[in-house]
Formats: sequence, structure tokens, C-alpha cells
Amino acid sequence: MHTLTLYQSVSRWFLWLTIAVSLAACGGGGGGSDNGFSAPDDATPDPDSSYSIAVELRDIETGELVDNPNPLEPVYVQVTVKDNNDPIVSGNVSVSTTLGSLTPESGQVLTNESGVALIELDVEGQDIGSAGEIVVTYDTASTNQAPFSPLRFTVVEPALQLGYFNNGQFVPGSLEIVAPVLSSTGSTPIDVIVQGPDGEPYLEPLEVVFSSNCSQGEPPAASLDSPVTTTNGTATSTFTAEGCEGQDTVTATLAAYPGISASSQLEVSPAEIGSIEFISADPAIISIRGSGGKETSTLVFRVFNKDGLPANGVDVNFELTTVIGGVSLTSNSGVTDAAGDVKVLVSSGTVATPVRVKASIVDNGVVITSTVSNELTISTGIPDQDSFSVSATVLNPGGGNIDNVTSTINVLAADSFNNPIPDGTAISFRTEYGSIEGSCTTVDGACSVQWTSQDPRQPLKYTFIDDNGGSSSLRTIHNSVCPVTGEIGDVPCPVSLGQPYGGRSSILAYALGQESFVDANSNGLFDAGEEFEDLPEAFVDHNEDGEFGNSGTAGSCYPDCPQVAGDEDRMVDLNENKGYDKGNDIYNGVLCSDAAEAVGACSKELVHVRSDELTILVAGHNPYGALFDGEGSSAALISKVEVSGNEIKRHNFYLSDVYNGRLPFGTTVKVESDECVVEPEDYVVGNTSAYGPSKVQIFFSTPKGEGAKPEGSGLVSFEVNVPAPAGGTGSVTRTFRTPCSYKK
Repeated sequence: MHTLTLYQSVSRWFLWLTIAVSLAACGGGGGGSDNGFSAPDDATPDPDSSYSIAVELRDIETGELVDNPNPLEPVYVQVTVKDNNDPIVSGNVSVSTTLGSLTPESGQVLTNESGVALIELDVEGQDIGSAGEIVVTYDTASTNQAPFSPLRFTVVEPALQLGYFNNGQFVPGSLEIVAPVLSSTGSTPIDVIVQGPDGEPYLEPLEVVFSSNCSQGEPPAASLDSPVTTTNGTATSTFTAEGCEGQDTVTATLAAYPGISASSQLEVSPAEIGSIEFISADPAIISIRGSGGKETSTLVFRVFNKDGLPANGVDVNFELTTVIGGVSLTSNSGVTDAAGDVKVLVSSGTVATPVRVKASIVDNGVVITSTVSNELTISTGIPDQDSFSVSATVLNPGGGNIDNVTSTINVLAADSFNNPIPDGTAISFRTEYGSIEGSCTTVDGACSVQWTSQDPRQPLKYTFIDDNGGSSSLRTIHNSVCPVTGEIGDVPCPVSLGQPYGGRSSILAYALGQESFVDANSNGLFDAGEEFEDLPEAFVDHNEDGEFGNSGTAGSCYPDCPQVAGDEDRMVDLNENKGYDKGNDIYNGVLCSDAAEAVGACSKELVHVRSDELTILVAGHNPYGALFDGEGSSAALISKVEVSGNEIKRHNFYLSDVYNGRLPFGTTVKVESDECVVEPEDYVVGNTSAYGPSKVQIFFSTPKGEGAKPEGSGLVSFEVNVPAPAGGTGSVTRTFRTPCSYKK
């Protein structure tokens, strides 16, 4: 903000009155466009106009002509208006600008007896290099119209300099560095003075930015206080060495005027080497050569000086702890960067093995310091069969008659050495019922997908003649006779109803990998004669009998399958021969040794590793329950419970859905009795995909203690609550009752 005292204003008015009269006597102060005069030399006025208008910029303090204004010093816009070369006195002149501000803001001023009008222009806050125009209008004449032209100007940097005083003499363009030679962690104040146009320190506060080559490195090797605001024209910053070595150039720049700067140099003495540390290996597991996985890893070491700061430009030597199988380094040495880091690339060999890299700093043949990396694992990089595991967060989520019930399917996979497989390995999925995400990619040997309940919930075409004489796709308690009770109805059966099972969805997870083998000689490779698991092609086992039973596909077990209802089993045809292939009697995997491959005992071709059968219970949400004496095939349905004396009777409450399977996870049973004593009083259906209904053992006894009646009869109630699916609504509660009496 610019301000003038009353004395300054009056003094400037008299000064300008004198200048204006003088200039008017001389014809208005000249007039080339280079000096801001709006009418060109020897211009021929419009025949219809007798006016002449001259526009100039002048220094407020001295009255000198100014080519262009700067943000720190306002200037006068001097307008001289004549009519046939005679000054126009008390003429009303209108001035406007496209950049900056005018005082007065109206832009209206009167000419004096010399035809001169003055108005102040201030470009404070405007960007350096920005351009503006001043237009003057008097009567019908305007510098925005021929034969005149606007006064055009550009905002320039102020006449400031950065430097310092040395024995009373100002040294422009340089900084005062108190201690120009520093230790490796030393610091020094750095001063800079802003000199104004009058040769004195510029007292208005300005922001100064300090920087140096070292402070701007990645990472920074020095620190500087920045920005710093001047006090009485001086800005002071402190330079601190933080790993910088040798010569460094420090520069101070006015934040508002980047073209105004000063710089000087200082020297930082090098520090002694202190230590070297292992930082990382990326990735930490690489694949053996020729396996198709990532076969190189970048190891990073960091060198520190004795001040604990990163050391730049230090030579580091590397060597492997083993070269078995041809593991190698791309370079035996390297040089640290500004962060003190040095990198080396390790390439795998043909043998799976752990390996480490030793990094040393040597001076004249003597090891100053060294370190060894963490263990880097060279492995197959692909999963093997016995290291492939699949699970579900909820095995019996429900969804038999409700859509959007979900369960997360998790895969854990490792290689033949049980090391996690590389990140990004693709795992594929298929499901019998509902839907499932098609694939996921591993991170740290694991990944997950979501299974969701929806159609289909039964076979597409397979049917059988049920015990009611009708055609059905799945067995239920309503269409199949229970082998124990010999009945069909609303009662669970203590044993299986037989194939085809309802409410059970088989899920297959698989990935390209290799077969598992017993490494008898521990050489990390398959050799002829070693035992191995010979894998058939993977398939979705709809009827859970472990055999591919699709009668329409060559190679199936039909018609001699262990169980019926495998007609819709679906294979993953790895070799695309449109037939189901069992094992090929040789080991398949990248660990096939050259010798074993030469005699036909193995192949490096991959197979699909897969999950052991994972089944999700697509359980119904309507409960069925009944009390039985005994269990399994020896169970007998009972209509009442009788207890006498001190006896304790055990009966089993069977609980199922319509498919005679377990109800959804979290289903509760609350047992209460009017007269008999019952234990337990609560039961919860666990997380399971086991076959058949849930069995709750209930113990019945006579009441004890004072006030107990000698005999009594009443009802035992089993209140079953099937919870609503996660995130949904609609829990189901049903109560089953059985008479119970006792006599002491």
C-alpha cells in the first residue's frame, strides 16, 4: 500500500506545476511512442479535429520520464491537451486503464493553464510482464481512435537489488555467508540486503526465498530457512549441511520478483563412512529361470556417514552367498546416489534356493564395513497341488429361497516349497448354484471372491421319479421317504435322503500350477522314480462323489459312477480336446529335471491345481424339527417324553431345512419346559457344510429341591429362529412342542 504525507503531496504539486508549465512551453514534452507519447511524430491530424493529445508516464518524485511502471512505485499519467497548439485550460479529461488503478478512481481530471492534467497510476499486485493500455478522452477526441493510439505499457520489476555491504560498500548479486567452509553437519547464517532505487536498504517487508543445489536434491542434503521476510531490508537464513559434500551454491530470490536474485558459494567438508544397511528386496521371492515368472529382484543398500547421514558417491562391492543353479548378479559393484542408496539386480538360476547378497565398502583393499541382505527366495513361482487351500467365511449362509445372500470364498496358494506364490497370480472360480466372481489375483499368496445366492438352485435337466410318483430334481422331506421313519412330511430325517442332494452348491477354485511330488533326494527337482500326485482335469463335482459323471462327455465314469446325479458335472478342458482326461502317469511341473524329462518320466507342461471339494449350503430358511429317541438309522420318532424317579433321559431334537440339510449359520434353538427339567436350554447352528440335519442332544429329568411337585406334565417347546440374511430382513421363527411328564 502506497501513502503520501501532506507535505509530500504539496511539494509534489508545486514540482509538477513547474514541470508542466515548462513542458507546455516546449510543446508538451516531446513525442515519440518510445517515450509514451500517444500521437506519432509529424502525424497529420484529422481534418475534422483540431485537438492534439499527448500521454506520458512520469516519476512522481523526480518528474523524469518513465517507460514502464513497477509494482512498488506509482507513477503519474501526464496528459497534455491542445487545440490548434493552444493549451486547453480547465478541460475535463477522462483517463482509463486496463491494468492497475487510478487516483482519483473516477479517472476525471482538469487541465491546468498549460493544458496539462495529472492522474496517478498504481500497478501494485500486478504480475511482472503483464501489459496494459491507458486511454484518454477529451470532448470528442480519444486516444483509442485514429489518428491517436492508447499508451501501452508493461509492468516491470522494481529497481531493487540483492546483495550485502562489505566495508560500507554494497556488493550486488552476492550473499554474506558468515562461515563459507563447513563441517559435514555444520551450519552458518546467510544474510542478504534488499537495496532500493535510492541506494539505501528498502524498508518495506519483502519475502525472500533461499535455496541451494543440496537443499533441492532428492532427498535434500541440506536445509535452509525459507522463505524469510525482510526486517529493515535484511533477510537472514540458516544453512545446515545434512549430507551435502563439496561446493554448494546458495541463491536468494525475491518471491514477488523472481528476476531479482543473488548467490554465493560455500564448501562442505566430506564426512567419514560410518555404516551400510540393507533396505529392501523387490520382490522378495522370484521364480526359477524358465518358469515364466519374474526372474530378477532389485536389492537396495544404504550407506551412512559417521554423522548418521546418507553418503553420496560411495563405491560398494557385491557378492552372492551361493551361486547354485546359476544365480547371478548383473553387476559386482555400484555407487551410492544422493539418498545414500545403491542397487544391485539378482537373476535367478535353475534351482530353487534361498540366497543372500553381501555388500561391502572397501578402501585400498581393506573392507571398511559390510552387511548382508535379508534372505531372497528363488522358487518355482507357481502353485502346487498340495499347497492350494480354499475356504468360505460362511459355509451355510442360506439363500435357498432368498437372493443376494453372500459368502466370501478365500484362496491361499503356495509353491512346492510352501512359499507364497508371486503377487498377481490368477485364480479362477466356478460354482454349481448361485453366482461367483470369475477370478481374483493374489497378494501375499491370497485372494478372495464373493459367492452370491441366486438362480440356478437346482439341476438344469436332471430329474428322477420321487417317492410320491412324481418327477423331481432334488430330494426333499416332502418327496422322499425317510429310511428311519418310513414317512414323508414335515419331519427331518436323521439320515440322508440320498442323491440328488438339495441345497448344496459345489465350488471349484483352480489355477495353472504343478503336481506335488516327494523330493526323495532333496535336490529341489523331480527325478524319475519319485512319487507324485497325478492330477486329472479339474471339474465342478455336482453330486460330490469325486468322479466326473457327465454322460455326454468322453472319459466320464458313467454308467459306473459311485453315485447318481453327476450328469451335469462340468470339466475345465485344459487341453481343449473336448474329452475328460485323467492323469497322464507322468509328473507335470516346472521342477521336472532334465534327466527325468529325457526318459519320459515328467513334463514341464503345467496342470490345473484345484481345491478339495468346497461346498456351500444354499440352505432354506424354513425350519423343520422333531424329537427322536436314539440317533441315525436307529432313531425313532417319539410323540411324548416320560421321566420317573432320578433317571435322566437323553433324546435328540433333529432340525433341518426342506432338503433335510442344516439351516443357515446362526440359527438358534431355545428349549423351554412347563414341568420337566431340560438341558441345554440354548443351541446355535454352527458354520458348517456337513451332510444331514443338525442334532441337538436334550437331557430330561425330574424337578429337584423344595417345592418340587411329586409329579407333573406339560409341554416342552423348541423355539427355532432362523436369522435374516446379513444386510437383509425377514427372520423366521417356528416353535415345535412335545408333551413331557414326570413322576418321582
